[in-house]
Amino acid sequence: MGAKREIPTPEGEARMSAVILEVAEPLLRKYAQTPERAKTVIMLTVAGWNKSLFPPDKRSVVEKEIIDHLVPEDGSGEAIGVAVQIMDTAAGRREKLFPDLRKVIVDYEVEISGDSLNLNVSSAPVPDLER
Repeated sequence: MGAKREIPTPEGEARMSAVILEVAEPLLRKYAQTPERAKTVIMLTVAGWNKSLFPPDKRSVVEKEIIDHLVPEDGSGEAIGVAVQIMDTAAGRREKLFPDLRKVIVDYEVEISGDSLNLNVSSAPVPDLER
């Protein structure tokens, strides 16, 4: 994606962990009944975020690569459909809530303890690609 390099969050700019949690919030409410599902929702939210940074004509290829990587070959059509729905919802929320925030998520870590979810995100700026 042409990520330049990982840089700290500039003062006054939203922390990417908070941004991802805001994008994921309705998805977590809907799907995260267990810690494992919460982690999966965050993973798919990150994938949807990154997918949405690609030009529209490249997104279906990126989505297929993500699904091929995340869903086992014997995965059900329903599981694939839910994964695509979560990624699409996350991508749509990114474009609505943070249309000018052009950072790719390069790594993340989710820690869940009781009812507390902690997310650490590493991101890098991407060049302004044709949308």
